[in-house]
Amino acid sequence: MMNQRKRNTTAFTFMAWASFIGAFVAMFIGIYTLEESLSVKGYFAVCALFLTMSAFVLQKVIRDNLEDGFESRKRNTSAFTFLAWSSFALALLGMFIGIINLDQILSVKGYYAVTALFLTMSSFVLQKTVRDNNDDEALNPALHGHSASHSNELKVEE
Repeated sequence: MMNQRKRNTTAFTFMAWASFIGAFVAMFIGIYTLEESLSVKGYFAVCALFLTMSAFVLQKVIRDNLEDGFESRKRNTSAFTFLAWSSFALALLGMFIGIINLDQILSVKGYYAVTALFLTMSSFVLQKTVRDNNDDEALNPALHGHSASHSNELKVEE
């Protein structure tokens, strides 16, 4: 098997994790300190979790579909792909409807809008980074300090 260069540096992997954790913590500190009723805080918490999970799933589905190409059986059905896209759109829409209707000053609304976008983007980047690192480790275990017998082998059809 041909050796390939590692796609993500340790620094990039660290930054992907740090940005995701930072965005997630910032969002939930903001929700915790929001001067609104518990039901409003709960709405934002659910939207933030839904947005995070749907971003991870959507990034996975998009990448799976691109990697599968047209020759092989797709890992994701068209129904699941639709579900991933619609869940992400609904989560983003729900978050921003909540922000627009939030009875707070513009700077507070801006905080939640920017944090929601940061959380979304960092979710995409983290999912990609983790998957790249996993694929790289499976393709070239020697670069990661693992023997070939302990790595996950990728199945390649010829």
